[in-house]
Amino acid sequence: MTTACTRHLIRSDLKRTCCRNIVGYARRWKNNRIDEQRMKYMGPDKPAAEWILLNRGRVKMSNSNKWISSFWDLPQDNFSTDFKLTHIDASNTEVTSTGFRYIKNIPYIQSAVFSNCKYVYDDAIQHLHGSADSGSLKVLNLSKTRISVLGIEQLAELKSLKHLDISDCVGMLDPHLDPNNSGLLAFLKAELPKCTIVLQSGKVLQDKI
Repeated sequence: MTTACTRHLIRSDLKRTCCRNIVGYARRWKNNRIDEQRMKYMGPDKPAAEWILLNRGRVKMSNSNKWISSFWDLPQDNFSTDFKLTHIDASNTEVTSTGFRYIKNIPYIQSAVFSNCKYVYDDAIQHLHGSADSGSLKVLNLSKTRISVLGIEQLAELKSLKHLDISDCVGMLDPHLDPNNSGLLAFLKAELPKCTIVLQSGKVLQDKI
């Protein structure tokens, strides 16, 4: 009887876990899918802001220092020229690399924080060039994400950065990486000489020159 009850409980736990995984996957797919028509109709800024808010993050726009965390606080005019997305805080959200396509054509993002976003991988980095190449992107936080060593090396292409936090991301935990990160630090220092780089949580390993 005990064995039968145990098996039943195990099956029930497996079913619940499976259901949670399916629901979670469906939610992430829905909240990060790309609406190309909406971007063409409205421009990139408002859809990008909606993407962050849908995932329970927050944003700032160019004409205000106030953080926006609700859809109701977004400008109601879909074609407002005042709405330029400048700051993103998506810490601890379920944004994915796919969703980064929303910000690839926005040239004036100054700060983007994606700390502890467990579904952000290397393929997200290519979409940051819009703001980096324009010189706007100064602060980037990818700590505790799934960025690998290869992704970290790609970050060296974002020449506008003044502060970069990659602490505790997958790449920094790579067992094949120099335990002191000296090689990686030397590479990033050479490529981003004016950037403060954080390779370990709570510890700055390179200050701006």
